[in-house]
Amino acid sequence: MNRLFSNKRTYFNVVSVAVVALVQMPVSAGAVSAKESPFCTNLSATVGKVTTNMTSLQSKVETAQTNRDTTLTNNRSKWDAEIQANRAKWDAQRQANFTKLEAKATTDAEKSAVSTYEAAVQAAVSARRASYDAARQAYRSGVDSAISGRQSTVNGQVTAFIGSVNSAIATARASCSSTPSTTRAAFVASMQSARTTFKNDRSGDATVSTQAKQLATVRDQAFATADQTFKSATDAARTALKAAFGNNASNV
Repeated sequence: MNRLFSNKRTYFNVVSVAVVALVQMPVSAGAVSAKESPFCTNLSATVGKVTTNMTSLQSKVETAQTNRDTTLTNNRSKWDAEIQANRAKWDAQRQANFTKLEAKATTDAEKSAVSTYEAAVQAAVSARRASYDAARQAYRSGVDSAISGRQSTVNGQVTAFIGSVNSAIATARASCSSTPSTTRAAFVASMQSARTTFKNDRSGDATVSTQAKQLATVRDQAFATADQTFKSATDAARTALKAAFGNNASNV
């Protein structure tokens, strides 16, 4: 989970860094008279840089989202393959133990008890695996939902930010024709306001990690319950098996 949400934080950091770069554009400093405005003179160049930065912002957001999804998919495939490999190894070991146990059964009663024991163990294994799989899937579905919801929110925030920037540009263009002396200050204020709003909106980024931790707690509790149920079932099966072997119980 930590690797997953390290990638998620990287994604949201990409958005933040891109936004900072977007609003930190070079503009002429100092007082500006009504007759002359270097800012208005250079507005076309400034707008060009803004447009380039906004395109870069959108591209970085999309790339971060794609990389996160790819990493998540690859990690899950890797973890699933490891689970299946371990289960196959455990199945082989369990069957080997069953074979040894069957060799110890000499009477019909003992053979019947071994068969009953093996069936009980197999049922317990299947039940625990089903519980684990269900808990794991519920966790993943919950994480996917949390990420999707936050991604949708962030995309909306980026769209709103870009809209605010475009509005600031349009206002600056109109102002340069009427009140050039105040255009730069108003433009900078609008850009800073857009940045502040976006930064404040991003305060919800951590909610995904919090939700994931809560989901992981529920998943781990389900694992623990499944383990306890498995232990109870196999302990009962083992007790019945030993009872069937009577004086030879120590052999099983």
